Amino acid sequence: MKFFTSILMLTSLLFSYEKGDLISNDISTHLNLKADKVYVINFFASWCRSCKKELPLVSKVNSQINKDQIEIIGIDVDKDVNKGIAFQKHLKENGKLNFRIINDPQSLIISEFNPKGMPTLFYIKNNKVLKVTTGAVPDIDENILLSLKGMCK
Repeated sequence: MKFFTSILMLTSLLFSYEKGDLISNDISTHLNLKADKVYVINFFASWCRSCKKELPLVSKVNSQINKDQIEIIGIDVDKDVNKGIAFQKHLKENGKLNFRIINDPQSLIISEFNPKGMPTLFYIKNNKVLKVTTGAVPDIDENILLSLKGMCK
């Protein structure tokens, strides 16, 4: 019996939300997600070099989207919340961060989504994962805008 319990625990650690999956109602409530709105959930951390490059581009997208249809939410996964907040403050002061951020030092949110790398974007509508983009992506701003075109109907 211990063997099967161990296998179940290990497979749950390998699980990552993928296109078509439904996120839990608990996490949807925690993130305050509303029906019929597309959410771009952006996992990042101050130690992630690619995140530092992409965050200003994601903020650029945030300045171009219809906020009634789309919301970008950043999830800062820094364990040291003060370091994360200082990182966010620096970006905001330089006009490179302009969307809602949730700090996740206890890994409550990231453990639910369990992204395969950093940074990772999850596109969600009506609690359904529409797309996942993981890792550094050249021209992420254009990639996001292109991805959102078919999602806002």
